[in-house]
Amino acid sequence: MGHASSLSAPVLEQFLIQARLTKAVGSLRLQGVNSRLLGDLHIHGFRPGSVLELSGLHPRDSVPPEGTAVALTILLGDEVLTLESLLLPPVLDEAGNTLLRLDWPHESAHLHHRRNLRVAAPDQSPLKVKVAHGGRQYEALLVNLTETGVGLALEEPLMVDLHDAVEIDAELPDGTLLHCPGEVLHLIYLEGQPHPTRLGLILQPRPDTDLEAIHRFIQARRTDRSQSFRKS
Repeated sequence: MGHASSLSAPVLEQFLIQARLTKAVGSLRLQGVNSRLLGDLHIHGFRPGSVLELSGLHPRDSVPPEGTAVALTILLGDEVLTLESLLLPPVLDEAGNTLLRLDWPHESAHLHHRRNLRVAAPDQSPLKVKVAHGGRQYEALLVNLTETGVGLALEEPLMVDLHDAVEIDAELPDGTLLHCPGEVLHLIYLEGQPHPTRLGLILQPRPDTDLEAIHRFIQARRTDRSQSFRKS
């Protein structure tokens, strides 16, 4: 995962066009007292400078009220788009399905790059991780990892916002205990998956954190995968 970059209006429009054509998955984090996450959304259409429409609202999800502040996250390949906006009144599409409508973002949208090594390949067992946030601890699976960031999958919803601080704990295969703070880079909910909550973190190690253990673990996984590819 790299640092975020602000998008110019033409680049944002191009990203949204690609996201719509490829049916890229998005999620909405509702801000405020009744903060919740709406997942498995897709770009339906947009009018630059005016409105952005999202389809895929689940029938069991109630439509948030007009004016609700939201944070939109869209995954497109190795890139993660994040932007903040306000909800406009919803409309129905031709089939009678509800379309969520966002005011065109007046603040910069940001693009993050995910250059992650996927360590939970079919022939590799995922690593179990504990995530601490807001006085609670959650069980998670490590699904990708680099020297600077991790991707986690959780069974239960996680009420976090972008840039929130969390703590992760894991025991690496060599017995090394990893304890490291992280910052939330993205959060998305994938409907119908065994571990639907997907959390992306930037690692923020303390001066005394043993990063060598992470480097050894990553190198071992890379070696395992290279050998697997050669055999196949």
